[in-house]
Amino acid sequence: MRVGAGCDVSWFFHTCLRRTAPRLLAETYASPCLQLTRTAAFSIGYSHQPRHHSTVHRSPTSPRHERTSDRDRDISFAQGGGSYRHSSTKSAETRRDGRRDTKYESKQGAGPRALHSVKGLVRHTPSANDTQRYLMYKAIHRSDPNGVWLGFNGILNNKEWHKVTEYDIIRVLQIFNRQYAYERSPETLNRLKTVVEVTERHGLRLKTIWAYNELIRLHLAEGRRDLAYWIKQNIESNVYGPDVKINVHTYAALFSDPSIDGLPDLIRLTNLYDEMLRRNIAPNTQVQKSLISAARRTGEHHLLKALLDSTNLESVPHSYSTLAARFAGARGQGYIGLRKLNPPLAEILRLLSYPVIKDNRPIPECRTEDGSQGNIKIPFELSNTRQAFFIYLRSAYELQIHMHIIRREGKFAWKLLDDLRRNCYLPPTLMLYTWFVRYYSKRKDIRRLREIYELMMQDGVSPNEHVYTKLITACMFTPGDRLLSVLAKRVADKHASQLGDSDADMEANRPPNEVVPQESGLPAIPKDVIATEDVNSLVYFPSECIAFFEDMFLDHGVKTSDIHSRKLCPNVQITNAVMRAYMALEKPAMALREFNRYCFNQRYLYPSNNPPDASSQQRYTLSLVCKMALEAAAMLGDRKSSQRIYTDMLEWGIQPPASR
Repeated sequence: MRVGAGCDVSWFFHTCLRRTAPRLLAETYASPCLQLTRTAAFSIGYSHQPRHHSTVHRSPTSPRHERTSDRDRDISFAQGGGSYRHSSTKSAETRRDGRRDTKYESKQGAGPRALHSVKGLVRHTPSANDTQRYLMYKAIHRSDPNGVWLGFNGILNNKEWHKVTEYDIIRVLQIFNRQYAYERSPETLNRLKTVVEVTERHGLRLKTIWAYNELIRLHLAEGRRDLAYWIKQNIESNVYGPDVKINVHTYAALFSDPSIDGLPDLIRLTNLYDEMLRRNIAPNTQVQKSLISAARRTGEHHLLKALLDSTNLESVPHSYSTLAARFAGARGQGYIGLRKLNPPLAEILRLLSYPVIKDNRPIPECRTEDGSQGNIKIPFELSNTRQAFFIYLRSAYELQIHMHIIRREGKFAWKLLDDLRRNCYLPPTLMLYTWFVRYYSKRKDIRRLREIYELMMQDGVSPNEHVYTKLITACMFTPGDRLLSVLAKRVADKHASQLGDSDADMEANRPPNEVVPQESGLPAIPKDVIATEDVNSLVYFPSECIAFFEDMFLDHGVKTSDIHSRKLCPNVQITNAVMRAYMALEKPAMALREFNRYCFNQRYLYPSNNPPDASSQQRYTLSLVCKMALEAAAMLGDRKSSQRIYTDMLEWGIQPPASR
């Protein structure tokens, strides 16, 4: 129909719009080929999303310009079906005073009657907030990989692929690549492969450098290093177009190779590092961290020292607390490799000035990678929480403490333990307390062992069997000549302070005395000292041994009198130490009870075979336990128990004493 000269064009356009708008919007939601762009949707006055989600983008030179956050852009992108920003058309815009600005409506030809004509249709159309694409973006901003995977599968199942753009694929690949960098999970790698295969099957072309950076990370995670460097070569040759240029994130992707091990890999990384500097591309924290770790693992100390001197923690922004903690952990391991302890301690103190993260979601568990104390594996969705920051901080403290313990600097290690408990709201780990227990048990410092045990109880750290074994056996084992001479010197110094100089010289020049072996199961001290009884008080602590033993049963909820309980099975080392303690306290009946407990547990655990202690390195300890049990039975006059002990020794292949 041709419009006449005298016809009102505005009235004609308004009438046609009333008749065709419902059918046009219905076809838009029904067919992916007839989708309206966001500019067209705003130009006719309709939108398939609620009004409160629209954002007006003004020119940056305008005084009323307001920037939107990444989260708002991504959510508006997910709602818009392809346009990264909302249209700048000001149709039906609401003014600051709350009244409706209608001057743009008349120009665009979409009046209130047109909106009223499709009111029922818009009410029954699906909301943009309910689409799988929108839910996927919400999961992306929560850093929830499982939610992203569910949203991606929902897009495929609900046939919403026509809404997917290259930017969507980039964000999905970024989430899964970061998850794999944190967790090294094979399931995450399979998800990455699936996303790429689906993208190729639907014919979606990747045209930006951000997409190719994520593909490089994927190929390196797969172990296909040749494909990753082939993509880099294509980028340098302008195969993907002149707009695809290498940036710092491309090099960061190349440095994220998880299979870096050995000198050839380190040479390859150093060549990439030199190439970055020649191109005037400043390396970021990820590149520096990867190169420092590679130099430390290969033992190239000169390169490691140069890297540590050329980098510092101040390059990390003050608001990125977790990133700073991870970078400080890598640098701390490098300094430990160079046998330097002061620089990493200074960086730990600098970390305490970073702001505390507000997200206080708990982390259920975390483990170390390859048994080292710096590579903490934390779930990706919880990697930017308050607890994650303190886990990295605690790991840096524990690395320092471990090195001081190795250097036999117990005072410095104890001071750092106090700082850790004061500055980190997380308790120390069981491994840290195990190091202290090993250190003080070798030196028979029972007072420190009792303090460590009380700290463990205060922090809610339950000792395991190894810790209880060290605590109990430290009280009763016979030290070697070196430690025994140190203990004897303590007694000599104590006597010298109490006696005069002449008396001390007389005591020191006294001829050796024979020490008669006792019948308490304790071996004689094989050294001539000033006062044997005083040295015994520094070597054997039977009361403390029994106290640790009872605490172990209390921790497991078992009574010490119940020898048939299967909740706790003391090993032969604990049994040997406890029987020694009872024999020293002249309680042979209690010592015989512990032997019967050990025999019952061994028969329960190995009903058809001999206990492994009878054929392992613990065979000598087991023979001592049997001999102490015979001595306890003889003291009690229990011939029946003695006969049973002889029978057990013969079954286990242990030679009984010659005379009964």
